[in-house]
Amino acid sequence: MLMNSEAYEKWSISQMALLFGMCRKTISKRLEQAGIEPVDKVKGYSVYPSDQVGPALFGQNPLLVISDPDKMQPKDRKDWFQSEIQRLQLEQQEGLLCKAEEVRRTMHTLVQLLVQALETLPDHLERNCALSPSTLTFVENTINEVRVSLHEQLIHAFKPR
Repeated sequence: MLMNSEAYEKWSISQMALLFGMCRKTISKRLEQAGIEPVDKVKGYSVYPSDQVGPALFGQNPLLVISDPDKMQPKDRKDWFQSEIQRLQLEQQEGLLCKAEEVRRTMHTLVQLLVQALETLPDHLERNCALSPSTLTFVENTINEVRVSLHEQLIHAFKPR
């Protein structure tokens, strides 16, 4: 279907349906949701400004981008939760998502290894570097301060929000 230059500037719903391969009802609904009003009538049919049609039909529809399930319609909320469950299952299967208990065990092991390394550091320094008792005391006090600081930071980082 060839259109003259005037038709490029003003499109009817039927023309948009042919151009974009969309249902006329879908086009009408999206134009209405976007608040786009007809600018004229050609041969008895409402025509819309072509520069506003594209974003209305193909841009993000604010009604479709609701991210808060509490603001969704019941059917949409149900679909959203089902899709989230499936997304989480897929991420877990692909190894992108870990169970909380697995993370806790890994963190526990990590902290145990770190504390063990810090506790044995003064012995290694005494044996391999022949540090004086006063220097060893300073190292032990510094390690204790670091451990306390690390403990406080971990407590703060993993505090339930």
